[in-house]
Amino acid sequence: MLHIDINLLFTVINMLVLFGALWLVLFKPVRKILDERQAEADREYDEAKSKQEEAESLKQEYEDNLKKIEQEKSETLANARKKADNEYQRILENANAQAKEITDRAVVEGENEKKKLIKSAEGQIADLVVEAAGKVAGSASGAEFDRSLYDDFLAKQTGE
Repeated sequence: MLHIDINLLFTVINMLVLFGALWLVLFKPVRKILDERQAEADREYDEAKSKQEEAESLKQEYEDNLKKIEQEKSETLANARKKADNEYQRILENANAQAKEITDRAVVEGENEKKKLIKSAEGQIADLVVEAAGKVAGSASGAEFDRSLYDDFLAKQTGE
């Protein structure tokens, strides 16, 4: 049977005092250290999570900026091509207008030169006819005279 005496009471009191002392000296500081470490781990986790969210936000902002820059580049290239094409068309139109002007001027000058040559030839022919008529009217006729007129005419035409 179980025997209860004063030693049992002192043993229980000793156990309670020992448990209280261990609680104050050992368990409470260890629990405090564990709580501090848990709080620090939670704080570092929260910081890491916020930094990761910030990094993702910056990454998204970077990608958006990259898309905007790419779009601006495409628009700038399209505008440059359009301006270059317009400038090309303007230069081509100017060149065609100048070529037409030069061609028209050359045609007019050619026609004027042709008219001058025709007038000059007509004048020379008229002089030759007058000269020939004067020789025919001023001298006697005959085969020998006709032959000399023909030779004079040929000599003048070949450059005298």
